[in-house]
Amino acid sequence: MIRSGEKAGADSREAADGYAKRGESTGRMKNRGEITVFLSLCILCVAALLCVMAESVRTAGSRYYFQTAVGGALDSLFSRYHRRLWQQYRVLGLPCESRQAAADQLRSYTEKYLEVENWYPMELKSVEITEWTGIADQGGDYLAQEIVDYMRFGVWGNLELSPDDGGQFLRDISEAAAAGGLTEAYDAQTAEVQKLEQAVEKLVDCVSRQEEYAAEIASRLAANDAAGFRAGASDFRKEAGRMDGLAANYERQAERLAEKLADTERTLTEAAESWQGDRAALFEEQMNPYHDYTDADGVRRREILTQLETGKENLERLKQTEGLVRDAEIAWEEARQAARRAEKAAEEGDGQTVKTTEGGGQTAAMDAELSLAAAAEHWSGYKRSGLKLEYSEGDTEKKGLLEQVKKLAQNSLLELVLPADMQVSAGVIAAGALPSHRAAGRSVQAPGPVERVLLHEYCGHFFTNAVSEEKKQVQYELEYLLQGKQSDRDNLQETMTQLLLIRQGLNLIHILSDPAKRDEARGMAAGIVGVTGLAPLVEITACFIMCVWAMGEAVADLRTLYAGGRVPLWKNREDWKLSLEGLLKMGKEGASPGRTESEKGCAYETYLKLLLFLTDHQDLQMRILDMMEMNLKRQEEGFSIDKCAYRLGITGRASGKHVFFALPIVEKYTGKAGAYPLEAPAERAY
Repeated sequence: MIRSGEKAGADSREAADGYAKRGESTGRMKNRGEITVFLSLCILCVAALLCVMAESVRTAGSRYYFQTAVGGALDSLFSRYHRRLWQQYRVLGLPCESRQAAADQLRSYTEKYLEVENWYPMELKSVEITEWTGIADQGGDYLAQEIVDYMRFGVWGNLELSPDDGGQFLRDISEAAAAGGLTEAYDAQTAEVQKLEQAVEKLVDCVSRQEEYAAEIASRLAANDAAGFRAGASDFRKEAGRMDGLAANYERQAERLAEKLADTERTLTEAAESWQGDRAALFEEQMNPYHDYTDADGVRRREILTQLETGKENLERLKQTEGLVRDAEIAWEEARQAARRAEKAAEEGDGQTVKTTEGGGQTAAMDAELSLAAAAEHWSGYKRSGLKLEYSEGDTEKKGLLEQVKKLAQNSLLELVLPADMQVSAGVIAAGALPSHRAAGRSVQAPGPVERVLLHEYCGHFFTNAVSEEKKQVQYELEYLLQGKQSDRDNLQETMTQLLLIRQGLNLIHILSDPAKRDEARGMAAGIVGVTGLAPLVEITACFIMCVWAMGEAVADLRTLYAGGRVPLWKNREDWKLSLEGLLKMGKEGASPGRTESEKGCAYETYLKLLLFLTDHQDLQMRILDMMEMNLKRQEEGFSIDKCAYRLGITGRASGKHVFFALPIVEKYTGKAGAYPLEAPAERAY
């Protein structure tokens, strides 16, 4: 019992000691608190880290959101394209009075995005336009790009000119233009040859007179007429003295012709890439007869040079003949003097006086005769000229009729080819106020053949021409794209002249390629020239006839086109309509042949689209802008294509507000301010 009590007491003491120890420990804890502070700091660091991470994510999101806002604002602005420009010409352009007006509009669109309450609070500072490209800038390249894109992406199913054949169309029209230019070159050369032939005529006339005097000299010598010989020799020498001046005149004309030939040969060289097949050789062959007038070994030039040498030889022979005549006269005079002395000696010897006869007869001394036989024999070596010109009146008339055909086509083409019921438009274009006359930069990219075909097809669809059914105040829009003149009449006339030249070139290629037609032309040329054996002039005249023939056929082609018909680009024998007899009739009556009906070939509009290949691409692009602005101004006063943007580049700037960095303790530990800058660039183009 006692032990049990002792044990219980001991347990009580141990318990009391334990409570006492725990009390001491509890007291110490209330006084220190390290764990609480540590845990609090840990939690704060974790919270700050989470806030930093959340703010970083939110900041990245705010930048993306601001970029979206700026891009969306630019998209909204670009949706305000000019409606009439699109509806009438399918071209997109952003109408803007000024950069500042566009910037203000962009600012209002951007602010719509920033007014939304979300996790991206920010304040818009500015919207700046950094790039402005107008649709008329860079020589109209941006307009051309829009047109090509519109035409390319399946808008048109059937195009009259296939884009895949653009390269062939370009070669065809380039060859036609080169051939047409050569017809003009041949005309200029032929005109110079005619002047040379006139110089030759003067030479021939001079030589003919010399030969007349030479014959007179021969007759005087045969009659032993020294005085008559001297008169004839004086006339001969005077006429022969003209030869140098006449020859110099020929040389000057020959130099002019040589310059023309050099120009033509340069044209042939430049057009080398345009010629197809053996056509280059056909045109080069036509040059050979002209060189006979300019080259030292040419037939006609050699005749002239030979005649000059002959003239010099004849003058030298005349000089020698004059010497022989003087010798004969001296010998004759000496003989007479000797006879007188002999007679005088005889008188003195027999003392008789010599008496004259009752009829006034001469004494023996005076009866001695002058003999010019040696001089006559020497003069018989005189060389006659080989220069001849023999024209027939009837053939000269033919040449005049051919010249009349040329004059008709050059002077009254409008009246010659337009249908009687077709009135020429009186439309006038105020060119000075149009884009092509305002500075818009230079083009830096030339469209290829495929793009050119698409561009030309677009022009044919959206612009009128001389045979269009749609009528406008300025009717000949396609013709303006080609020529750029200020009036419809001028544009029509220039286009008609260009088209005539193209058709003339194509027709000349056909004639040169057809041996039968070439032989016909040579036959007529031989009759017109009428010069025995003068082959170069016959060939040159044949070339002239072929050029006029091609022109006459071209006039008939134009009549067909302006009447709404079709003409094949490349003709065959069946397509040819005008004979040489019909050509002469055209010159005689002063009227073009009637138009021909044909279901195959190209219409007038197609020819205009082909001619556009010959127009500088920048000129074409700017003239398209001219037509657009001119027509839209009639509907919307004050419209200017210069105020239509094609591309804009902008930069938006804003001030973003922190959300998770806004806690003071976070700012203390991170050093972040309450706002941060935002910048977003954007660019759009139609």
